[in-house]
Amino acid sequence: MSLLAGQRPLIEKYWDLASQEIFDFKNGNAIVGAGWPYQVSTLKADHFTIGAAIPSEGATGWADTWMLAAKAPHPNCAYMWMQYISTPKVQAEQAVNYGETPDNKLACGYMNQIQAGSCEEYHANAPLSYFNSISLWKTPIATCDNGQSDCVPYAQWVSAWNTQVK
Repeated sequence: MSLLAGQRPLIEKYWDLASQEIFDFKNGNAIVGAGWPYQVSTLKADHFTIGAAIPSEGATGWADTWMLAAKAPHPNCAYMWMQYISTPKVQAEQAVNYGETPDNKLACGYMNQIQAGSCEEYHANAPLSYFNSISLWKTPIATCDNGQSDCVPYAQWVSAWNTQVK
């Protein structure tokens, strides 16, 4: 927390929406920032000169998931939706429109039909070593994700973050 708090004077602004970061780059309000492949591809599509790199230490990321409530009134419909949304073509459409890596590896061909080069741009054909360099984000929990209780509980962490960093 102290390291993050010490960095705060160096940060002019945090972006809440990808469009805000894109705007800031286009208008010279930002020259470096953490972002997603979506911002990079959007800026490139607008003929803005930009590059992207993953630090040697690696990067963080997250995986969105579909969930089914234990007492869903129509679980069969929900399962049918999950089956549909997981198909290569739909995964490709979602990946290109939302700017994310698809879960289904077979989406690559469809992606490139929708937008040339998007399979590579969104790392859909990246080797396993690429994905191993990304640490998936986890919500802090009181048991430290290992059953121990010697870490900062989530509520205290959020409070400290809001007080020291923002």
